Amino acid sequence: MKTKHFSLKSVANFETTAKANKVNNVKTSTLLKSMAIAVLLYGASLNAQAQNDEYYKTKDEVAVTIGVGSNSQIFDAFSSVFSVMGEALVSSVITGGTLVGSTSYENEKDIPAISVEYFHHLNPVISIGAIGAFSGTTSDMYCNIDWNNGTRTKEKVGTSSKYFITVMPAAKFDWLRKKNFGLYSKVAVGATYVTEKQKQDVNGDKKEVHSDNSVRFNFQASLIGVEVGSQKLRGFAELGVGEQGIALAGVRYKF
Repeated sequence: MKTKHFSLKSVANFETTAKANKVNNVKTSTLLKSMAIAVLLYGASLNAQAQNDEYYKTKDEVAVTIGVGSNSQIFDAFSSVFSVMGEALVSSVITGGTLVGSTSYENEKDIPAISVEYFHHLNPVISIGAIGAFSGTTSDMYCNIDWNNGTRTKEKVGTSSKYFITVMPAAKFDWLRKKNFGLYSKVAVGATYVTEKQKQDVNGDKKEVHSDNSVRFNFQASLIGVEVGSQKLRGFAELGVGEQGIALAGVRYKF
């Protein structure tokens, strides 16, 4: 069996290497600590700058919007409520003749979804508030009339209107909030009050033939919103689905 012998030179080299490694470890530890402190100081500096910035001092905001493709108007387009209401005019006797057949609805006009919003920021990301929205639909009613003189004509026999008034608690999430630009999402859930009326008007024979009020569930989910402008006044646009519309735009004031 061979016996290993260590010279004084080998021992010295080992001690020198150990000392060098210890020094390097200390330097690395010091460098990491310095980097961590630098990151913390930099973050604190940015946070202080943000808190001192006028934009981040705003806690409340109000907005006015206009949108197209609201829930109520889309659902109403596919409903049969107008056809049901039209039956009220079938075979009704009027001055000089008789209404015959089902009523048709023409010249329909949609009132775009107009809404008002208020939000209060709980922190730079989350805000809560409420949305009030209004939209509607009006149209002219037409029907065939058998006149007493033996002729039949298609005449305007009245008007129909349907209005939607909505109130919804809401939450907004600002996932990018800069001085002059922002990206956010919004969700709201509430109820819509629906009021419908049909008024017959033929040769001076005026009467209300249908009136109904109801309340139904409604919502708004804006998947993405983009706002651009000054620190307090901004224009914005949103895409989503709900009572405010599939696409909407507006003006927001922060205070």
